[in-house]
Amino acid sequence: MASGPQAGWYRDPDGTPDRYRWFDGERWTDSTTHDPAPSSQHVRKDRRGNNGGSGWAWAIIVVTLVVAVIVALSLRQRTSSEPHAQPDLNSSSPTVSAWNEKSSTPSASSSPVACPQGHDSGSSNALDGRLHGGGVSVESIPNWSPQNLTLPWVTGQSAQIDEVYPGWMSVSGVGGLPVAEGFSDPQTAASMMMDCFASSDYYMGYTGEKEIRSETLTVDGHPAWWKRSEVYVRLPNLPQVRGDVVDVVVVNTGQTDFLGMYFNSATIGDSKRQALVDHARESLKVD
Repeated sequence: MASGPQAGWYRDPDGTPDRYRWFDGERWTDSTTHDPAPSSQHVRKDRRGNNGGSGWAWAIIVVTLVVAVIVALSLRQRTSSEPHAQPDLNSSSPTVSAWNEKSSTPSASSSPVACPQGHDSGSSNALDGRLHGGGVSVESIPNWSPQNLTLPWVTGQSAQIDEVYPGWMSVSGVGGLPVAEGFSDPQTAASMMMDCFASSDYYMGYTGEKEIRSETLTVDGHPAWWKRSEVYVRLPNLPQVRGDVVDVVVVNTGQTDFLGMYFNSATIGDSKRQALVDHARESLKVD
C-alpha cells in the first residue's frame, strides 16, 4: 500500500511561481520559501524531552496564541460584511491530484510530477512544410527528423527531433492539452506542461528547473502564454550537458476541449539549435 504524503516542501498550491510551501504531513503551514534546498529546510520542534527553559517557552507560546486569536477575531469582524473570496479552481476536474492547484494535501508522488496518461493520439505530419497539432502549427525545421515523443498527456502531437549527442536530442513540436486534465487556461497550462515536461521521466537525471520568463502573448488574435525555463540534468555518460532551454507556448484557440500548444528544447549553450527553435516558435499560428 502506498504511504501518504510526507512532510516537506511542495510547490505552493496557490500557484505562485518558484514558491514552495511546507506541508507538515497533515496540513499546509504558513511557511514558504523560494529555495527548498536542505539549507532552507523547515525547522521542526524538538521532541526529545529537553526541558531547559521550558517555563519561558510556554509563556511565550501562550502569549503568542492570545495575540493570534485577537488578530484573527479582529480580521474576521472587519471582513464580515465583505464577500468571501472564491478560490481559483480549475474549470474542470483533473484526474491527477498533483495538478489540482487547491488540493488540501500534496500528492505523495508530487516529485517528480505525475503526468496524465493515455491521451496521446499519435503524430500527424502534413506535407505543407509545417507541423500541425492541437489547432496550431509551426514551420518545420529543415533536416530534423519526425518523431512521436513519449508525451502521453499531449494529444495529436506532431514533433521533430535532432540528435545532439547519442541519447540526447533537441525537440520542436505542437499538440493539444486536454482541458479535462486541468489544462484550464493558457497560463495554468503552460506551467503544468513545463512541470511535466521537465520533471517527468522525459528527462533522466533531472536535478532542477529555473524559470527564465513567463508572459502573456497573442497568437493570431488568440490569448496565449509563453514560458521559458532552463531544465538541469546530471548525466554520468554526458558530463558536458548541463540541460536544456525549454519553451512552452499555450494558445486558447477557441476549442472547448483542448488548448493548442507549442514546445521546444535546445541544449544550454547550443546557439545554433536555439536559433532554429526560436524561429519555429515565432512562426506559431492558429490553424
